[in-house]
Amino acid sequence: MSVSELSTQTNLRLPKIKAGILAKKTRTQIGDDCGVSERTIRRDITDWTKTDDFLRWAREVWIDYLSKVDDVEVFRQATKIIIKTIPTQAEIKEEYTEKVLHVMVSAKLMKDEPTNPKTSDKLRAT
Repeated sequence: MSVSELSTQTNLRLPKIKAGILAKKTRTQIGDDCGVSERTIRRDITDWTKTDDFLRWAREVWIDYLSKVDDVEVFRQATKIIIKTIPTQAEIKEEYTEKVLHVMVSAKLMKDEPTNPKTSDKLRAT
């Protein structure tokens, strides 16, 4: 989803919403700043978090925050992010097993051989 898909009113409120979040304001306080209810701000934020703009903004805020802390903390946080994106050994094994099974089944189908040994015995008997 892109920012252009958000309502015009939401797009007009976004700068105040972003500033309010950075200022650690509540949704009610941000709503007061925008002249709308807390519920409207909650809906705006929910819609906004589904956009690429939110991801870009969150990365910028995170990088800005990390640049203000010591290098060891930056390394720790970056490591945590990287670890979360790397598949586990179990996931890799499962994906590999699925691919091997797919290739085996495809090969049998291409040879017009049944994939189930019990079925192939019945077919040969007929």
